[in-house]
Amino acid sequence: MAEPTLETRWLMRLRGAIEQPVVVGDSLMVFNVLEASIESPRITAQLAHPSGDWVRVQPNGNWKLDVRLLMMADDGMPIYSHYNGVLRMDPGLSERIASGESIPGSDIYFRSAPYFETASEKYGWLNDLLTIGKIASFGGGEVLYDVFEVL
Repeated sequence: MAEPTLETRWLMRLRGAIEQPVVVGDSLMVFNVLEASIESPRITAQLAHPSGDWVRVQPNGNWKLDVRLLMMADDGMPIYSHYNGVLRMDPGLSERIASGESIPGSDIYFRSAPYFETASEKYGWLNDLLTIGKIASFGGGEVLYDVFEVL
């Protein structure tokens, strides 16, 4: 039997800038998203507010993400994106993050599953996609994902 495969196609680059988190307790951090953008041949958008990232720190140190972004396409149409994800806190990673180092995606397991919602006819195709985000770099207040459409 052939090994099953999953086909994807690159959809967009998602950039974000975040502040230092507000630490609510041992297991919850809240990040204010300062800036974000979507860059793609099919859509360009910028962050609108409110937008944020709620991170649950698991007992093993891994982060579970709950991100909600309000974006405005370059033609003014609103697009809401929400996603969950996981950052696997491998040995030494928390120290690298705390130091503000920009960590390349090859050094970190940081994945997400963005969904998009819009009433726009032009961008309505986003409503029907399942996507996967793979970190390209993280740290120093910057987040850079490549987002892939699952075919």
